[in-house]
Amino acid sequence: MSNPLVKQTGSALFWKTIQQAGVNAIFLIRLVILARLLSPEDFGLLAIAVTAIGVLLNLTDFGMMPALIQRTDANSHHYDTAWTIGLVRALAITGVIFLAAPTIAEIFAEPRAVDIIRTLAILPLIEAVASIKVADLIRNLQFRSLAAAKLAGALANTIVSIILAHSLGVWALVIGTLAGPAIYAIISYILAPHCPRLSFDRNAARPLIRYGRWIFLTSLIAMSGGAALRVVISRQLGVVELGLYFLAAKLAFLPNEIASEVIGEVAFPLYARLQTNIQQAAHLFRVFFTGMLVLLTPVFILMIVIIPSFVDNFLGPHWDGTIPLIRLLAGVGIIGIVGDAAVPVLKGFGQPYKFAGIEGAQSLLLIIFAWIFTERFGLIGAALAWFPAVAGALIASVVFLNQILSRPFAKFEMPILAITIASGAGAVVALGIDSLIHGLAGFVAASCLAVIVIVALLWVLDQRFNLRLFKDLARAFPQVSRLMGFTPSDV
Repeated sequence: MSNPLVKQTGSALFWKTIQQAGVNAIFLIRLVILARLLSPEDFGLLAIAVTAIGVLLNLTDFGMMPALIQRTDANSHHYDTAWTIGLVRALAITGVIFLAAPTIAEIFAEPRAVDIIRTLAILPLIEAVASIKVADLIRNLQFRSLAAAKLAGALANTIVSIILAHSLGVWALVIGTLAGPAIYAIISYILAPHCPRLSFDRNAARPLIRYGRWIFLTSLIAMSGGAALRVVISRQLGVVELGLYFLAAKLAFLPNEIASEVIGEVAFPLYARLQTNIQQAAHLFRVFFTGMLVLLTPVFILMIVIIPSFVDNFLGPHWDGTIPLIRLLAGVGIIGIVGDAAVPVLKGFGQPYKFAGIEGAQSLLLIIFAWIFTERFGLIGAALAWFPAVAGALIASVVFLNQILSRPFAKFEMPILAITIASGAGAVVALGIDSLIHGLAGFVAASCLAVIVIVALLWVLDQRFNLRLFKDLARAFPQVSRLMGFTPSDV
């Protein structure tokens, strides 16, 4: 990549990392505090409403924002048309959700969810009124402004939820869920000024919908799989078990979500620029994939080892049922790294239909195995069902990446082995420290020492075998290259 593009990419990744790390740190604090104040049943009721709204959002998601980002010649007609489609869609969803709330609650066998579902029905409307010009910020990799807006929304959600939790219970979660997007929508017009008009231009809509239909199909398939799994849990096991699974999945998949958001939103427009330069695109993929392996693999392995201590010290004994779920889902997260790295490639190269195919296969396998395993193994079966589903997606991702890029996985054997060895050593240290020192002090000491061991061992292996792990990280994040001892010529 050219030096200006490298610098711009590094800045985008830096601010996207700040955004995702900050937002998820805020939500993690929120989750821990609310888990102490509320019950698994409360989280289960929220999960029902969130699932229902998510399904309808994806049923009507025409992929307008990704289509605008991918399109380099978008004009005011495209923006107004996209905003109008989004607003009309949101109004329709709000009406359908409000009227169908009793039926949705009946599907989950939980009548208490009706009022919660109806209140959260206005969420799509709040999200739809945000400035459509945010697409320009993303396309131009201007993530500094977006980071401020997202952090403000996360803070509003967290503060409102925590303040109201003691007096309102599950309704604190509902109000907080609405407050966050409302703040973001207001700030979006400050950062990306735009005076939207209700307008529908067929010529402008046609290319957006042509690209966005695959984003729509992909989102629909992905949400259908997750929603079906939650329905199976709720009907077969109950709302308490659904609450346990909801929180476990939130924690276990958090690292994947952060990495996918950080890498995906920056890589997508970059791959779109590099569609005619396969060699540079393949190099970019290897840099991003290496970074994801280095950052995510140790996190998931440590999660498997020290999650009992985390639950005991932060969540409390009534959440003990999440421990085996989080351990299994952390294993799923490791397998899913390849798929997460593949998504922006498929979207950037204008082949979202392949992404839709991957999601379709994964969701179908998830639903089939969830029904079988949950009936046989209970709540553990819901987590086990992810393994064959994600394994199938991994195989498809590898096939598609090899079709698009030039040898995307060349010479990855040694880096993967080094990352595995370092992560395993860190896990052994964490397990030993945690067994010797109990309580919060033990958890903190185990986590910190494990990270030190992993970084040190990775550094030694990187230098000994010239794996270039840290140099690839420096390429992906130029801001930290000086801290890592590299000169501009090195990276």
